[in-house]
Amino acid sequence: MDYRKINSHIILLSIVLLVGVTISMIGRRIMLEKGFDAGTANLTFVIILGICIIAYLVIIATLAHVIFPWIEKKILKKKKTKAIVPPENTLNEKEEMPEISIEEIRQNANKFHIEEQNDKINLFLEYSHLTMAPYLTDDELLHLDEYIRYYVKEDILPDNLIPIKPDKLKNPDMFHFGWNMAHYFGNDKQDVVPWLQAVFFGLKELSFSTIKGKLYDYQTQKYKIPNIDNIHKYMSERKS
Repeated sequence: MDYRKINSHIILLSIVLLVGVTISMIGRRIMLEKGFDAGTANLTFVIILGICIIAYLVIIATLAHVIFPWIEKKILKKKKTKAIVPPENTLNEKEEMPEISIEEIRQNANKFHIEEQNDKINLFLEYSHLTMAPYLTDDELLHLDEYIRYYVKEDILPDNLIPIKPDKLKNPDMFHFGWNMAHYFGNDKQDVVPWLQAVFFGLKELSFSTIKGKLYDYQTQKYKIPNIDNIHKYMSERKS
């Protein structure tokens, strides 16, 4: 229950009663001055007071059920009209905008994704050449580029793959190279183990768990190929 509304109604009614009583008393006094008896004057008082109360109730009912709803409808109608009708310049802008199909959006997104992936592959190939070239023949280096692309695109390595046998590199060096590649491309580190076993000569004889446990070495700097957390930074420092 909203007591504030009740209080406002009581105050308004009290004001109306006060005004009504005042008018009624003036009417009663006029009747007495004109020579009418007290009973007639009192009856006049009651009639005038009753008319005032009825007029108050009629006015309140009219405002509540007719005037206020009509004003509210007009206001809501204006608001809806403003919301529905956009400005002329907005309509013109929409008419001038070229239509782009969903297929075009998809093609552009695929093109951007391919370009971004190629840029990322090219940077890692630069790292691979810098790191592995001193220990591989020219043919082995070309094969390694091809095998790296297979890994990135999640393609199955060919059955006739020729394993690479780096010169003067130890097994941990190749483990670290695999970890660096998986980390750079954001893949699970253990998923690179089958790739390492297939690509590098001699690793197929080692167990999956052995290679997995040695992908990262906390004393990594003692090897020719250390673990690198940030290939971008590493290559930038080498180019500068």
